[in-house]
Amino acid sequence: MDYGIYGILIGIIVIALGAMLGSMLVRRNFYQKIDDLDMRKQSVLSASVPAELQKFKQWPMEGETKEKFERWHQSWDELVSVHTGQIDEALYHAEEDLDKYRFLKVKSDLNATEQLIEELESMVHAMLDEMDEFNQHHSSLLDIVKKDEKELYQFRKTLVAQNSAFGPTYELVESEIAAAEAKRTEMITLKQEGQVSEAYIAGQVLSEKVTKIRELVGVIPQFVRTVQIDLKQQLNQLRSGHKEMQMDGYALEPLGLMEEIEQAEDRRAALMDRIEQLDFDHFEMDMQQLSSDIDQLFEAFRTEVDARQYVKKEFATVKERDRQTSEVMARLHQEMTRLVSNYEINARVGEEFEQLERERATLTANVLDIEQALVAQMIPFSMIKSKVQEAKRSLDQFSAMHERFIENTNSLRKEELEVRNKLESWKRELSAHRRLLAKSAMPVVPTDLTSDMRQLQKGVQSLDEQFEKAPFNMTYIVGLSHDVEETMDNFRDRVKALLRQVTYAEQLLQYANRYRRRDNEVHIALTLAENKFLHGEYGTAVEIGERVLGRFDEGAAREIRQRVEKGLEQQELLRK
Repeated sequence: MDYGIYGILIGIIVIALGAMLGSMLVRRNFYQKIDDLDMRKQSVLSASVPAELQKFKQWPMEGETKEKFERWHQSWDELVSVHTGQIDEALYHAEEDLDKYRFLKVKSDLNATEQLIEELESMVHAMLDEMDEFNQHHSSLLDIVKKDEKELYQFRKTLVAQNSAFGPTYELVESEIAAAEAKRTEMITLKQEGQVSEAYIAGQVLSEKVTKIRELVGVIPQFVRTVQIDLKQQLNQLRSGHKEMQMDGYALEPLGLMEEIEQAEDRRAALMDRIEQLDFDHFEMDMQQLSSDIDQLFEAFRTEVDARQYVKKEFATVKERDRQTSEVMARLHQEMTRLVSNYEINARVGEEFEQLERERATLTANVLDIEQALVAQMIPFSMIKSKVQEAKRSLDQFSAMHERFIENTNSLRKEELEVRNKLESWKRELSAHRRLLAKSAMPVVPTDLTSDMRQLQKGVQSLDEQFEKAPFNMTYIVGLSHDVEETMDNFRDRVKALLRQVTYAEQLLQYANRYRRRDNEVHIALTLAENKFLHGEYGTAVEIGERVLGRFDEGAAREIRQRVEKGLEQQELLRK
């Protein structure tokens, strides 16, 4: 029972101590906030407003300056004398209420005081910003007065000194300068009257006018000189040049150069109108484009002059070459007549000759067209130059075609000569083969070789007969010559091989006869070999002779064969 009472007492004591501790912490926080608000109040009071207001006293206290100064001074006085006292009183009462533990009232009063301080801080910041802007306007006005006064004086001096350079814009530029000077006077008057904001606006307008005048003074003399003098002189030169060239025989009407010159003059006049109206949007680009177009007109005249010199120089060469091609074509007609009578002309050669005739006709027409154009003087030389260049290309084409034609026709003669030479050579070689076979120790000429020789003789005779038929069909003749040549090559190889075999067989058997008496078998074998040799079976005779010698002298057959090969080679060299 006693322990329960003690527990209750201890609980009450703990709660009381907790309440006291909480109350102390709350009071501590509120005191801290009171100190913070007092410091913020001191910060507001330490603002540089009085120093800034002191600067305003150096300016004329008139108009806007006086009004703003009085408003800012009054606002600051109210802040110091009224609002500061309200804040001090509120903070003092808050401390008294804290001592009486009126926490809710203290919280409400401190919040209201904090809101008031925030409003005062905003008011001071806005006041300082407005003062700074006002100071900047004053400084800007001083700079504008110093700079623009000197620049406007220089503008007027330049305008008077170079009045001719401004041409028709002199009065307009002068009026722009006068308007700027009037705006400057207005700005100074407003400044002296204390109307700084209005003076600042007038100063900005003045700066824009000065910038515009600076640009005008910088570009107008150049634009006037270029448009009114340079471009006009160039167009006059073009007109004079056009007239002189026409009198000198140039046909310029088809080129439309005079129309382009007049159009350029209209564009130049339009640029002058824009100068007089001070309309310079994209002006320099338009002026440069006109200048470029005028340069193109000069280039067109130079092109005509160069073309005339080219035509005079090159057309004489073209006419001479045309005359030469006429002579060449006449010779080609004669040559073609001979070719047709001697050869069967293939389609390709005939087509090339027709192409030559067409190219020659085109060339003649071009030369005649150029001559007529030069006499009529109705076509510009640049166009005639193109015709001359076309004629030169036609001449080059004719020359190339003529070379190919000559090569093709010469190939016919070359083929004929080559076949004729081969034919004579084959005739001689065939006779030589007959003599060689007749003089050889060959008992019997093989039947197939005799047949081949007769076939070869027929081929040579057939080829010879082709040259008795005019015109010659060279395609057929060349093909036939290839067949005869192949047959002759084969026949030649067979004759050489046969002579080699017969000579070898003869010497082989003669050498083997020294062993005939060795025994009856050798005698019979050699007798058989000789019979085979006499009946034209030379290969069998060689086989028997080599077998016999192989029994008595193994290297003899090889030595005999080498001796025969060497002897035949020497005979071949002697015949050559």
